[in-house]
Amino acid sequence: MPLPETIRILNAAAEPSRLRILAALRARRMCVCELCAALGLKQSVMSQHLRVLRDAGLVLDSKNGLWVDYELTAAARKAKVLKAILAEAAQDQAIVADRRAAAKADRAVLCGPGKRG
Repeated sequence: MPLPETIRILNAAAEPSRLRILAALRARRMCVCELCAALGLKQSVMSQHLRVLRDAGLVLDSKNGLWVDYELTAAARKAKVLKAILAEAAQDQAIVADRRAAAKADRAVLCGPGKRG
């Protein structure tokens, strides 16, 4: 991997909330409200972090009915440096708690009728 690409990934993942978002999206595609519920962040803060990750080429957003889903890009999934970072962080207490909360996050409840995420 070229050095500029490695640095771009490291810079984007260096912020704790963004690393937690990447770890959550490693497991599955999620909408903003599911991510907010899982990580305990406000929607405005989540949107800012997702923009940084999208600009870094690590996450992709796609319209899915009423929702905008986020997922890791193919390049992010292949990046050895990101795999190594996420593997090292996998047992962190916050990331373990996020993983449990993400498993319970249900867009039908969180972003149901009258809500969007």
